Amino acid sequence: MRQIVVKDEDSAFQLLQKAINDELGDQPFELKFSGWPVLSIRLQGKGYDSTITADVAEALVEVQRALNRAYARAVKGTSNSRTLTDGERRDVQFQAKVKKGSSLIEINLGEFAEKLATAISTKMTPEMIAITVVGVAVVAGSTLAAKWYLNSKSKDKQIDSEERTKVALSKEETRRLEVFAEAMTRAPALRHANADFNDARTEIMRSAGTANTIAVNDVEITSETARVISTASRTESEEVQLNGTYLILTTDLRQPDEIRMRVRNAKTGREFLAGFRDSSLHQEQIRLLQDAEWNRTKVYLSINARSLRGEITVATVISVGRQPNLAEQDSEASS
Repeated sequence: MRQIVVKDEDSAFQLLQKAINDELGDQPFELKFSGWPVLSIRLQGKGYDSTITADVAEALVEVQRALNRAYARAVKGTSNSRTLTDGERRDVQFQAKVKKGSSLIEINLGEFAEKLATAISTKMTPEMIAITVVGVAVVAGSTLAAKWYLNSKSKDKQIDSEERTKVALSKEETRRLEVFAEAMTRAPALRHANADFNDARTEIMRSAGTANTIAVNDVEITSETARVISTASRTESEEVQLNGTYLILTTDLRQPDEIRMRVRNAKTGREFLAGFRDSSLHQEQIRLLQDAEWNRTKVYLSINARSLRGEITVATVISVGRQPNLAEQDSEASS
């Protein structure tokens, strides 16, 4: 099997452009990452010498959460990271390296990218594998993603002109953003991944504390600028009800304490994962679910869920019934 090596941001965008142009051919390939992507965070100031503060530790937890969700989307078809097995969680867990001289934290994400590529190797075409894996690598650990985030967050804020210049996008970076926009059109999950990593970057900005400066992937700003940029409130998920008529597509029994199903709304075509515990439903309701899956028939589900940026993150089946009158007129809430 041929091997494609991504060693830096230049080669990443060259591969992304080829994938978008359908220039990779039909033969499978192995994606390898050498020294890239790396998420680096550098804090400079008194007391910042080979140390990680509690705030930085919390920010790193957000980075791990974003990685888990990106993996779950690509492999499981859901942003709910609870669907990952213990083994998968271990596989995607990063190790942060702290270097001397300042608080310089480096997270090599190459191994994560390779494991993601392996996990979806039989699920997607070669082009979509490249777009998905390189796209996630870009939003997680590229200099472009850091500058894009800081640039967009600095708009309409009172920030020193010198600081604003630091995060201005060059002509080449603007061109690369256009390439990435095309990638997001081909793989919409990248838009959600980018939003998750931007939430993590906001937490990184908040971790600047008493440091003089903070740099993400060598894009350095003052802690005051970081404070201004991170003042916007974090996007919160909202509770929604997704009651309606559904088809049961698949059932996952691997978790000992929960049964998970991929369901499709019969009216809207929307698919997502929903779960329930054996003890939470009556046996008659469980039988209705089994009959609906085996016979490929529709069933009426009452579902409580949480939605983040229009994406269902958690969904729980609270009751199951035969189709009521006018059940086709679903009450699925817009989210």
